[in-house]
Amino acid sequence: MTMWQFETELADVTQRTPSIKSFRFPVRAKGVRYRSGQFFFITILIDGQEADHHFSFSSSPTEKGFIEFTKRLTGSPFSQALGKLQPGAWARIKGPFGSFVLPRNPQKLSFMGGGIGITPLRSMIRYSLDRRLPHDIVLIYGNPNVEETAFREELEAIKGLPGPSVRIEHVLSGPGIPDGWKGRTGFMNSQLVAEVMPDYMDRLHYISGPPKMVAAIKEQMEALGCPLGRIKVDSFTGYD
Repeated sequence: MTMWQFETELADVTQRTPSIKSFRFPVRAKGVRYRSGQFFFITILIDGQEADHHFSFSSSPTEKGFIEFTKRLTGSPFSQALGKLQPGAWARIKGPFGSFVLPRNPQKLSFMGGGIGITPLRSMIRYSLDRRLPHDIVLIYGNPNVEETAFREELEAIKGLPGPSVRIEHVLSGPGIPDGWKGRTGFMNSQLVAEVMPDYMDRLHYISGPPKMVAAIKEQMEALGCPLGRIKVDSFTGYD
């Protein structure tokens, strides 16, 4: 896929959870294409100096006219600068990069995401639904609590949509699980995977999230006998 680069400006900021925001930028060039699940580099100004960072697209290629990424704001200088950006702020975007993408042919897929690792998975789910791709998708999404579950309303709405099969299982691991919670609790492991998708050996697995979580789940999948060639990973550095 042809690489592209353009200057743009921050158009909109959406508060997804108390600590997570989405940042949206208009596409200011022709021929800007990417595949859901890929990432890009963005350059912003921090105290007048250019600074760049890579982010997965949380938008889908079917969402035309803009690029969006979603980030949990931390104490890093880049994260703090992002949190202070106002609409109209200058940015430069370059991409696309990465091979954490959907297969070309219809398959049974599993998406296992932790926290902010939902971003490329959300992009792939949105694309699959919009294009009505005949993938069979199971998403297992782990978070400490309901409040920090990014895209929660959208994921709940997806459950009732006709078209491609997307099954969503939420897993909460932290304190403060609400009374009446009907989802799963604890951490993703081989037992949970086998319970949620008994056909795990038939699926292509995508694991996305903080590096320690990704490594742990990959190890669990290997213990279940899944071939390494059927496991794709996307580690979000800086969140462990």
